[in-house]
Amino acid sequence: MSPKFEQTVKLLRKLPGVGPRQAARFVLALLNKDETELRELGGAIVNLKKDIRFCPECFNISENATCAICHDPKRDNGKLLVVEKVTDLNSIERTGLYQGHYHVLGGAINPLDNMTPETLKIRQLETRAAKLTAKGPLELIIATNPSTSGEATALYIKEIFGGQPNITLTRLGRGLASGSALEYADESTLKHALESRR
Repeated sequence: MSPKFEQTVKLLRKLPGVGPRQAARFVLALLNKDETELRELGGAIVNLKKDIRFCPECFNISENATCAICHDPKRDNGKLLVVEKVTDLNSIERTGLYQGHYHVLGGAINPLDNMTPETLKIRQLETRAAKLTAKGPLELIIATNPSTSGEATALYIKEIFGGQPNITLTRLGRGLASGSALEYADESTLKHALESRR
């Protein structure tokens, strides 16, 4: 293989979730693009940090000082939904059902990956919750993933905010997926389904 091809593969492998074969496929696909598309992609990558930033309020992706959601006066200031990643925020926002604000933690507690409460945006969440509760009651909706690290993060947040005046802690409902069969559900899923019944 060409050393330049190998070098490009090596660079693409630094992206999360990209293995050697996938990186090679990316390079091969890029080789089939015309020069204009490659220049457009290269320009977007070069200007990425200048054109796109994180919102200082909620840590969503933004092109301005604050993101469109934080800037929207129609949003409900009494609701703050906490997610692990920007992609989680986007999934909820696409439903069109939630009209409150968000807070992106930047991951979940996982000491094996060096993700500790100090590396997440939890301190900023405390500051933000204090500002919002000064204006009135706040529903803090924990929407971390139902994984070991997501559960650890949810428990940590509950420890910080549990029992605080003016804050109601809630969690997204979890349980059986539509179309699933009870006999194949694991114990944890059934437990959450029973706890989240309505």
